[in-house]
Amino acid sequence: MSGNFKHCLKLLEQNEESIQREARKILSKLCNNILKYPTNSRYRKVRLSNPIVVSKLLPASGAIKCLFEAGFIKTDDGFSLPDNSPLSLLEDLRSLLDHSQNKNPPQKSISDCKISSTSKQTPQERPQEPPDFLSEIAAHFQSVLRYEDQKLQQRARLLIPLIKLEIGAMERMRCIQRDVKRQNGENECGNRTSAEHDLTIEDLLLAELLRWFKYEFFKWINSPQCNVCSDECSFAGVEPSTDPRISRVEVHRCDSCGNKVNFPRYTDPGPLLSTRQGRCGEWANVFTLICRSLGYDARLVVDKTDHVWTEIWSVTNKRWIHADPCENTMDRPLMYEKGWGKKLSYVIAYSKDDIQDVTWRYTRDPKSVKKRRNLCTEENLAVLISKLNAQRQSSVSSNRRQYVIKRRLMELVDMLPAPPGSKKPNEENEDNYEGRSSGSLAWRLARGETQAKAHEPKKWRIPTGVREYELRYFVVEDIYEARNESSGKKVEKRSTWQAGIENTEGGIFRKEEADWKMVYLARSPGRESGFVSWTFELEINETNLAFDSLKLSATIGTFHEANVRWKVEKFYPKREAEVELIAVEDCRNFETSVKGAVRVNLKATLSGGNGDLAWQHAQLFRQSLNSKKEHSLIIRISLKERQL
Repeated sequence: MSGNFKHCLKLLEQNEESIQREARKILSKLCNNILKYPTNSRYRKVRLSNPIVVSKLLPASGAIKCLFEAGFIKTDDGFSLPDNSPLSLLEDLRSLLDHSQNKNPPQKSISDCKISSTSKQTPQERPQEPPDFLSEIAAHFQSVLRYEDQKLQQRARLLIPLIKLEIGAMERMRCIQRDVKRQNGENECGNRTSAEHDLTIEDLLLAELLRWFKYEFFKWINSPQCNVCSDECSFAGVEPSTDPRISRVEVHRCDSCGNKVNFPRYTDPGPLLSTRQGRCGEWANVFTLICRSLGYDARLVVDKTDHVWTEIWSVTNKRWIHADPCENTMDRPLMYEKGWGKKLSYVIAYSKDDIQDVTWRYTRDPKSVKKRRNLCTEENLAVLISKLNAQRQSSVSSNRRQYVIKRRLMELVDMLPAPPGSKKPNEENEDNYEGRSSGSLAWRLARGETQAKAHEPKKWRIPTGVREYELRYFVVEDIYEARNESSGKKVEKRSTWQAGIENTEGGIFRKEEADWKMVYLARSPGRESGFVSWTFELEINETNLAFDSLKLSATIGTFHEANVRWKVEKFYPKREAEVELIAVEDCRNFETSVKGAVRVNLKATLSGGNGDLAWQHAQLFRQSLNSKKEHSLIIRISLKERQL
């Protein structure tokens, strides 16, 4: 096994010295942590959302290969070392890292090496192996050939209600034709666009196919249902698979009976024609196969920030059309950046004919995207794509080759940015977007791919006659309880944190960390700050009492220079425009006078943090999921007779 590690380390030595040094440091620390704390699952996970991983480990050729050789497997959010993996492999890796670090030989950067099959090179100048990202591209390009399996296409065609879809397409065509005749801008079938006038029956059939696939054929799975009691399950871990058709097996456990349910993640579309369920990878995999089975020029599009969809070549419009089966959305390429809030980096399209870097179709912020493209040099990416395209097209007819080349040139021109102040033909309305619809709300919120609806303000009204009022919030159970402290009786109860707040900004959401067993409120990814506020006021008919004092006790968690700042706002009768502000020094144990006020606001602002995970570094009400009965927030308000 050490021989395989030596090969990985040779790849590592080919990086620039600074990249190599940082990658070695991270790998060594990873090995040390696991060997020191072998039963702590925290140290067995490497998340792609971690900015250190993105900036220092992924750019280093050979680093991820070291993880795989040590027993790590790929998961949805990165890599994980299964509990049954032998620790001897980590010991071997650590030993080799320490040994080679002492030697520290100078090496060439991969950016200094040319990937070319035609240039003459001495043995010392041979091109280095491409980084893992480039290897992934080559693997994806090979895998899309499975859609050309004639038997598989025949299986797919038998499942498609083609006559029903053709009738729907024809009805839509007649609707558009009536609209053209009326020329009044709107028809009985919906809003008209100029692009619809150029659509053929094939394009309209594609729209029907997309709708059928979303609502009648395929099913989204967050977590499989328990096959014993039919209750909900929760993700528990990942196991490796020996089946070449399966990338990994997710393990889910029933929340009620504890039964273990396996959820295999198929990469082969054949079994998926039978199971008809999965997430975006499975959806795009099968939909692309179905499109190919109907004769469409279709290709699989892989977004490196974790999404997959399909593109279809429209002969009429002479361009590739975006089609997302998970969302039932066509020709809306800016949806991910403008609606979901994705920070795109690499978007690569794969067909049986060629590969194309289509990132620029999906962004209107190319400067920011270029800064995030750090997995390889642009030159190496372009050279690899050109080389793989030449290899694939060497085996096709000259007519097909010329057609593909012409089509690619048309696409490259189409992706060029429009001149300042002008719009491209067929460019979409950039102000009309929505967040992601597929997947559970909690999952979409955690990924920052949904747009929160407007919040309805809620206020806590202190009942008439109550002198000592207490509000408690329990983040684990996500409930509020209001009490009359004098009598000990509950006066009100509300479910969900949103039901008790007056206002919020910054996409605040409740996040549960299954691996760390923690829960808290955080702002959405990409937001510099966010806040939550609570309002307390007297009943309208309560004229004899006023606020006297306020006590606050709350749990928070802050990391990497993030902060959670609290303040109290006091409002007085007949002086509503005047607001007195009090900064909260310590939210864990704070008391202040609010004497004479008739309304009080309490506001918590989350901000700061470092890197792409800054949003997660300020945590409001951070608490263990095992602490169901422990409060996360206590607000005590005392009232006294109003002085007139």
